[in-house]
Amino acid sequence: MKDKCENCGQCCIRTEMILSKQDINRIKKYAPKNLVKKKFVFKNEEGFFQLKNLGNHCFFLDFQSKKCKIYDIRPKGCDFYPLIYDSSVNQCVIDKDCPRPQLFYQDKEKIHEVCQKVKKFLVTELSFKTN
Repeated sequence: MKDKCENCGQCCIRTEMILSKQDINRIKKYAPKNLVKKKFVFKNEEGFFQLKNLGNHCFFLDFQSKKCKIYDIRPKGCDFYPLIYDSSVNQCVIDKDCPRPQLFYQDKEKIHEVCQKVKKFLVTELSFKTN
């Protein structure tokens, strides 16, 4: 999917990406050795770990190239994107902020398949309740 996001980075602007403990541990393990959790993570008002923004964009976005510095070990939510779980309607939806959603999920079967993975991630790794 790297080429689909080429020269975009819109999803990394003012990100609200939730992180699991597994995401954090994977990033710490494989990212630069001097990276500490408090540099890229904070706990939000709901008690979830969340990616920090540096200025107006994700801590890991190379703003010049518009590429993720940790693409191969990126958080699960980033991997699922632009499919997100909208708790207000209790279903997976394509994020309206993504300018190229048609490049990711072109059929309902794929959306359903990935939505099941999103729900499993939310329940097992974030202890989030879905319907």
